[in-house]
Amino acid sequence: MPLTLRSFATTVSTSVATAQASCARLLDMAVGSPGRALMEAVGGVGLWLQFLCLQVLSRTRLATSSGVDCDSFVNDFGMTRLPGTAAGGRVTMTCFSSVGQSAVVPPGVTVRTVSAVTFTVVEDSADPNWSARVGGYVRSAGVGSIAVPVQAVVSGSGGNVAAGAICLMGTSVAGIDAVTNLTAFSNGSDTETDAQLRGRFPLWLAAKATGCAAAIGNAIGGVQTNMTSALMDGQAPDGVARAGYFTAVIDDGTGAPSDALVAEVYAAVDAVRACGVGFAVQRPGVLALDVSMTVTVAASADVAQVQGTLQAAIAADIAGCGVGSGYAYGRLSYLAYAGAGVPVLSVTQVLLNGGQEDVPAQTRQAIVPGAITVQVIQGA
Repeated sequence: MPLTLRSFATTVSTSVATAQASCARLLDMAVGSPGRALMEAVGGVGLWLQFLCLQVLSRTRLATSSGVDCDSFVNDFGMTRLPGTAAGGRVTMTCFSSVGQSAVVPPGVTVRTVSAVTFTVVEDSADPNWSARVGGYVRSAGVGSIAVPVQAVVSGSGGNVAAGAICLMGTSVAGIDAVTNLTAFSNGSDTETDAQLRGRFPLWLAAKATGCAAAIGNAIGGVQTNMTSALMDGQAPDGVARAGYFTAVIDDGTGAPSDALVAEVYAAVDAVRACGVGFAVQRPGVLALDVSMTVTVAASADVAQVQGTLQAAIAADIAGCGVGSGYAYGRLSYLAYAGAGVPVLSVTQVLLNGGQEDVPAQTRQAIVPGAITVQVIQGA
């Protein structure tokens, strides 16, 4: 039953009307009269009781709770809020001065953007440039550049940066003169919000009693906030039909989830799958979407700002597509008109991967932002 809230004035006027209706003769309820003072005192107590009821509701019901109260509510059922994830990818470090000498880039070296978003070089023992002997990534003598993996120091969407945004060395490394990210980073995500937690809670509860697709999807989504997946029921990883088996294709926004993440998802799915059912977890195939367009804006618009805004909006829109999603060619023009932040006069020469067709959805495929080129010109 919903709680009907009343203001002080409404409470007092209702009390006066009720008292007057119960008496055969007119009562003096003028401001300053004893009767009015009594009603106002009762109204004040009523507001206090109403406040206590609101405080109880805000802490005992998930729908009205917020912050730590949301956490404590779901914690009683064994569920926790998903933390944010740090954006990451690969940066290219280049040497101009001493190419003839080798260089070592150890984990912990920092790079950053002009706006001080900082990333740290992380260890990846499977990387071909990694050397366990020297404890770092080796740029061999005679090789001008080397690509190394980095991760944002602070978790959250603030680490999602456009291609080329990382341009400063935060730590000096002998034999390295410049750094850049050739592709945008878009796999950082913020901590799960109260609204997202409330939406996931009933799905989490419902999935506990079943080994269905919803349970498996919830288990995958519960690993971290930016997970997307596609299930292929009755198929082996190679696409061959196989009874009593399913394959889960997962992505964390990078198109190449780490071995540790794949193992974590495997364990989560294994905990909810039906007994006797086999399964596999695999990475998706990656399709980079290259976008180019020409946008005409008013003469008073800041061309550089509009260009950066549109590139970021298009990259974020592509990165937001989950595993198995396609991409509509028509969205690009819509994003140009809606996301520029200034009046757009025209959008022409729009190309998606060199053509003017939609990218079809494929179950095993994840799409990621590729080269996004927006030419902005000023109209009359």
